[in-house]
Amino acid sequence: MKCVHILLVVLLLATAGRAGAAPNAAEVYRRAFAALPKLSAADQKLLQDQPTGPEAAALSRRLAPALALYRQAANLPKCDWGIDLNKQDISFKSLLPHMGPMDQLSKVAAWEAERVKKNDPAAFVALHEDTIRSAAHAGEGWPLISGLFDAAIRQRSLEALAGNLGALSPDQLAQLGARLAALPPGVDFQRAMLAEKSFGIDWFMNHVVAVSRDAQTGAAATNFALNLRMSAMASGGPVGLKIGLEERNGDNFWLGLGQRKHGIELVSADLRRGEAILLKDGQAALVLLQERRIEPINIKLMNNELLRLLGERDAQRVAAVVGTNSTRLVHEMMEASELLGALAATGATPVKNLDAWGKAVTAQVTNQNAIAGLYFPILPGTRGTMDSARAQEQMLHVALDVMRAGPAAAARSRDPWGEGAPFACRETADGFELVSQLQRDGKPVTLRIPRK
Repeated sequence: MKCVHILLVVLLLATAGRAGAAPNAAEVYRRAFAALPKLSAADQKLLQDQPTGPEAAALSRRLAPALALYRQAANLPKCDWGIDLNKQDISFKSLLPHMGPMDQLSKVAAWEAERVKKNDPAAFVALHEDTIRSAAHAGEGWPLISGLFDAAIRQRSLEALAGNLGALSPDQLAQLGARLAALPPGVDFQRAMLAEKSFGIDWFMNHVVAVSRDAQTGAAATNFALNLRMSAMASGGPVGLKIGLEERNGDNFWLGLGQRKHGIELVSADLRRGEAILLKDGQAALVLLQERRIEPINIKLMNNELLRLLGERDAQRVAAVVGTNSTRLVHEMMEASELLGALAATGATPVKNLDAWGKAVTAQVTNQNAIAGLYFPILPGTRGTMDSARAQEQMLHVALDVMRAGPAAAARSRDPWGEGAPFACRETADGFELVSQLQRDGKPVTLRIPRK
């Protein structure tokens, strides 16, 4: 009998191997998008109203196939939207075409949850659990932008669940707590900033260099790189990266990151890619570190190239500062990359007053760096949305404890923005509310829980 059992296990494993990995949720989501019916103005209005009556029931039946596929996709572990950050066009429309229909389907799920919550609280909870799972999928690919969708979708479901805890039995409350703890985390501000530095500014800088290399002309023959060769490289220790350079006249010197000697400055180094960038008198050179080879770069970048990469409004803002000579553009991008890296580091430390933080960081860099200035007008709101969703998610867990064990459970909580203090718990006319010391728009972030 034992041998038969082992044989069955082997056959099952073999079948699983032939079936391949779990399907990509993105493909199932796309089937859900295709299944969405065309909605009339009356349908759209109905989705904004209370989902009761025969018209709502009829609309629910029409939306059911798309919603079923959406929920199926939400429960798959892997979601890859196939976003190619090396595309020439890095607009939101080209890279994130799924955001619009994902947002619509999450609203359809929330509407359907409201429609069934009176007669089937368990179905209400399950719909919002699946919506939060889909929020994590929405946040894949471009964390700064898609992370905002993640936080907005997540926050909507968190508030809906909080408003319906009073309808759940003690067993359902316990089960919800366990299931919420297993849901994938949302995009946080630190992850968003590190990703934006990596494939936002750093990608842009590498693209500028690549475009410039492809556009070399006879003028590059006078580039200072032709009089240089790389002799050695050292990295690590207190001095960091250094490149040994030798000029044709026999002069040898070491150049560290950010240093300038003989008029030559080492402005960028990427050990993973094995490349560095040198600048001198408005000219640039690419150093291939492993090959110890130096290539001249013609970095005259025309306005139409900036337009194609940044769009009209941002291209005009950058061109007003750096002109069309991308020597200065490379400087700006290097500095912006460092600024975003430093800003990402602040994401690890909770910030209580998001408004004051936003004003401080914006004032610090908007006039300091043209490239970073493109990001900073939206960053305070971005962090506010992401941090608020994180706070409300943690407070929902505390609310479940309070529902089961009473207000004393809140005293055992820990508010990450409260320097070790718990979330405050206050009685209200119809229930209670939890309050964080995180402030946004001049008010503390709050989660309200009616007991009805």
